[in-house]
Amino acid sequence: MLKIVIIIKDVIEKNKIKSYLNRAKRKITDFDFELIKEFDDNRQAVNYLYQNSDVDIVIVENSMGKVFSGLDLVMLAEKEFSNSSIVLLSESKNELELEPSNVSNLTAILNKRESYSNFSNIFLLTILKQKRKKEEIQKKEKKLNDYRTIIDHTHDAIFLIGVDSDEDFYYKRINGTHQRLTALSNEEIQEKRTDEIFGEKVAEELEENYRKCLRKKARINYTEKIKFPAGTKIWQTTLYPVVRKGRVEEIVGSSYDITDMEAKQQKLDYIKRNDQLTGLYNKEYFNQLFTELNKNKEDNLALILLNVENFHLLNKFFNYQKGNQILKEIAAILAQISNNNKIAAHLCADHFAVILKNQSSLEIEKTLNFIKEKLAKINIKGIYIDTAAVSLKKVNKNISAHDFLNDGVSKINLHKYKASKESNFYCSLMNFIEKNDYKKLRQNKHLLEITKKTADYFELNEKEKSALMLLAKHHDLGKLALNKNILKKGESLTAEEWHEYQKHVLISANFAAYYHDLAGICNLIYSHHEHFDGSGWPEAVKDEEIPYLSRLFAVINFYSNLKSNLYFPFSKAKYYFGALEEREIIREFNQYRGNVFDPRIVDKFLSLLNSQSLVDK
Repeated sequence: MLKIVIIIKDVIEKNKIKSYLNRAKRKITDFDFELIKEFDDNRQAVNYLYQNSDVDIVIVENSMGKVFSGLDLVMLAEKEFSNSSIVLLSESKNELELEPSNVSNLTAILNKRESYSNFSNIFLLTILKQKRKKEEIQKKEKKLNDYRTIIDHTHDAIFLIGVDSDEDFYYKRINGTHQRLTALSNEEIQEKRTDEIFGEKVAEELEENYRKCLRKKARINYTEKIKFPAGTKIWQTTLYPVVRKGRVEEIVGSSYDITDMEAKQQKLDYIKRNDQLTGLYNKEYFNQLFTELNKNKEDNLALILLNVENFHLLNKFFNYQKGNQILKEIAAILAQISNNNKIAAHLCADHFAVILKNQSSLEIEKTLNFIKEKLAKINIKGIYIDTAAVSLKKVNKNISAHDFLNDGVSKINLHKYKASKESNFYCSLMNFIEKNDYKKLRQNKHLLEITKKTADYFELNEKEKSALMLLAKHHDLGKLALNKNILKKGESLTAEEWHEYQKHVLISANFAAYYHDLAGICNLIYSHHEHFDGSGWPEAVKDEEIPYLSRLFAVINFYSNLKSNLYFPFSKAKYYFGALEEREIIREFNQYRGNVFDPRIVDKFLSLLNSQSLVDK
């Protein structure tokens, strides 16, 4: 839409022009335009035009004898409002003194008391001229923006320097590359002299080359080293003088960062030496460095090795991002003690090492205790990790680096297996589950109560009772690693979701396998979703191939699920959602008796249901 402003003091003429504009709006339907402002004072209008550069057409009355006439505004517009088209409204008898160089955006002169017919022709011509002008302006702006895009995204750091009449230099603009490389911004450098940005000493060196370009009025090349806020750069710079009317008014500088190759080499060396996740030295560089250090018989070497236990379970339970965060926290602890005599490395996913040179036994112990103290504080939402950290001094001067490291690995492996009660990870995880009432894991007191009563009714011995209770407590821990949307879907699972859901059994079994007091229930956990007829999972074993306690717990777990209001996917196509009555549960058991569940166990369990209540009201 074209925006129109009128500046007319003559009330009659103003109303007539407004009337003509309204009439033209109805007649000239091919163009959209609107009168947005009207003035009777030129000065007020000029203030408005300065603040609103998007005005397209200005119809101004040439009031003769005024200090600031309409013709004066036309000549002002030539410089200040060049994007607008001007229509001058004048008395027909007045002769206008016009100079072509000052009135190029004057599109028409309209006589006062002109008929609508003449007005509409002149107005339509003005619209067409303004449309063309806008199109040309848009083309120029696009071209200018294209140039700016090219300049801002070139690999060279480009800068524009102004040269004033005293041959002093000031910065006008730098491109995006310059800003990225130097950490300077256009706001910081615009209209500032060289010494204001870089200080007198650096400014002298810079201006020496600028003056060479100024004197030669020709391109010059040179190498320079400049300290910027982002660091010191070595640049190959070319200066291009911008000469107008025989005088260098501006200098365009283009600098290529020749430190880039060195930086790339340094980066390549860093990648070859360092682990990208933690920033510590990687295994390859560690082995290389350790081998070299071990050759020096004069140095007393020692190692600190540490291991994150159950690391793959951390990744499964809390996702790989959380696992990586743990590794980064450990690396940050080791970085605190790293120096020329203490060299830390990340050997693989869950193993770290520190080489200690010429450290006393007391210093080694102090470093080890510092690491242990810091590691003990690492947790994820209150769940603490298990780590093992050991130190080993080189006693045999002739031992190879490989054997020395293997001795350390053997020593740390002594800490690998422990009782569940000795594990920070186990205790804090079970406490977290109990504290947060993780019903989706069905580790609630009702399941344990049902399991205990069933164990008593089935006259299990103490060893069997203990195993069954542990099975009830740990069978679903693997669900912590599943997508929460699967556990609360509330409808049949897709084939992909069902496959994902089945993984929780193996994860639960793996969890138990880490603790020697739970290792005995691994197979029970692994088998508690097997079916009596061999249609279950994960191994599709049947009958007596399924451990007895797994067959018994399958019945207990099924009953507990049907008594709860939680979503329970029984198979890919079958699920339960909402507690069932006892008679409904018995009907479900009879349906699956002999195919899913051991029929003898089902019969005895149903007898238990008839004899007593398994869940307290």
